[in-house]
Amino acid sequence: MIDYYKGVYNINLILRVHGSSLYKASVLGLVAVAMYLALNARLDIPLFLLLVPDDDLDHPYGVGVLVSSVSFLIVFRANYSYRRYWDGISEAHKMLSKWGDVSMNAAVFSMQNVKWNERKPRSFYDFEELNGYRLTRERKRHDGSDVADERMLKSVFDCEKPSRHKTDGAAVADTSFASTAPSSNEDCTSPTNEERTAQQRNTWNVLPEATVGASADIYQRLAYNVHYFPSSLEPNSNFAHRPEGQTPPLFLQELAHRASLLSAVALSTLRNDDERYESPLDIYHPGSPLPEVDPDKLPKETRKVYQSNFLLTQIRYWSGIDRTPAQRTKYNASRPLSVIGGVSDAEIAFLQRARGPYAKTQLAWAWLSEFLVREHLAGTMGEVHSAIMSRLFQNLSDGMLSYNRARQITFVPFPFPHAQLSVFYTLLLVPVIPFLMDQFTNVRWVGSLLTYFAVTCLVGMHEVARELENPFRNVPNELPVCTMQARFNEGLVVMFSGFNPDGFWDGEGWIARRSLGGKLSAGDKEPSPNEEVQSRSINTKTVSFAPCVETRSQCIKELRDIFSKQAKEIEELVRLLEK
Repeated sequence: MIDYYKGVYNINLILRVHGSSLYKASVLGLVAVAMYLALNARLDIPLFLLLVPDDDLDHPYGVGVLVSSVSFLIVFRANYSYRRYWDGISEAHKMLSKWGDVSMNAAVFSMQNVKWNERKPRSFYDFEELNGYRLTRERKRHDGSDVADERMLKSVFDCEKPSRHKTDGAAVADTSFASTAPSSNEDCTSPTNEERTAQQRNTWNVLPEATVGASADIYQRLAYNVHYFPSSLEPNSNFAHRPEGQTPPLFLQELAHRASLLSAVALSTLRNDDERYESPLDIYHPGSPLPEVDPDKLPKETRKVYQSNFLLTQIRYWSGIDRTPAQRTKYNASRPLSVIGGVSDAEIAFLQRARGPYAKTQLAWAWLSEFLVREHLAGTMGEVHSAIMSRLFQNLSDGMLSYNRARQITFVPFPFPHAQLSVFYTLLLVPVIPFLMDQFTNVRWVGSLLTYFAVTCLVGMHEVARELENPFRNVPNELPVCTMQARFNEGLVVMFSGFNPDGFWDGEGWIARRSLGGKLSAGDKEPSPNEEVQSRSINTKTVSFAPCVETRSQCIKELRDIFSKQAKEIEELVRLLEK
């Protein structure tokens, strides 16, 4: 695909030669000008044309009917080529969108497993009493601005606390999590401008709230989050980054690999890689630059792989000759499709054993489907109902449907009868238009210009149709499948990010600091006793006993905890009423 910049009146577009229908059509336009000059001079032309006098045509309508008919024929083909091109783009993106949804939904479902109860952020359902304090969940940035008239239930990530230790005059940030809650009750404050400048903080480099007496539970959840999603706190890094060798959960790694492999195989078959050659699949390198969409911007060493004979390549291109399957596969091999986690020799062997592009894609599709079914039956998806899980397989099927729609564009060429007819009459215009101009122009340079522009326009429209009718193959106007695959991989590694960083708010810590007389933010309004009694009364009435499915001793412990909590709330209510 040619990614171009729109300059002044788009004049800069005229300078592009490779991939241009203008310059390819100019070749026949110049041939037509030569014919016109020959007719005009009556020099070195076939004998039968000498019998045609200068005023043989009394009116241009006769030739005009032919030109109009050919123009309709060319425009009809160009219109359908545009449809094939945009349908190919739409179906390819829809295919990746559906398969990306499957992967992300499966990742989200797995993170709701009961095993993640001690790792994921707390639910607002567990802290209904917080609604009585008129809290807000509005975000703020550490750029000097603050919301001073509202009380905020801040995330543990919401405060930046650079260490006071200095190294060469710069503040050093302490990224470690405190193991115990500090005794200070003061709220966190924004760093000074000097600290912010010295630290060169970016959006992701925010540290846990370590001076507000956060609860041990939230620190434990944060520790789990950093352990399972190590890249979540790494500034300026890709989510696939592995600091100190730490890796995300194996289920997510395998899920990302199989989804990435499926899309890579599908796109590889769409651009019609030759089965006789090794599949051009490569390993995805996190954080690497995205592949160039324009093949002309590739390094010279890469272009040498598929342009071993530059002169022969140019002759074939300007003559409109298709690349052979071997040449096309050489080009594709120089631009491999990247797969998260790479591709093993066994996977390559199985994919090559499958005959045909549809079979290869079906095999990769079956690998991903089988993996999801097996993990769901094993309990990885938690208590997600089978009816909801069925949507994943519906999206998998929808993605395969879009793949086959794109595949029909690739493997079913523009109908031969129409292609043959349009080629014949387009070439017929090359001598006809010079003859018409010779009959009705008296100035040689005017006739030459009109001949060149008319032939170049009609032949150029035909070249546009030829270039766009197969959007996955015609270089350099093909779709950037390598870039699409790389962006799809970037979307998959997002599942390694874990939970929303603002989701780790500390409800228990906030209530504890509030009950101990913690300092309120400026502008906060103290709730009246009646409001507080009412909110707590509502909370005590809504206490419910969760069904006990564990042993008897565990049930007794849970009941004692509930009674102890109610006793403390009753004492607090009595104290408030006695004021």
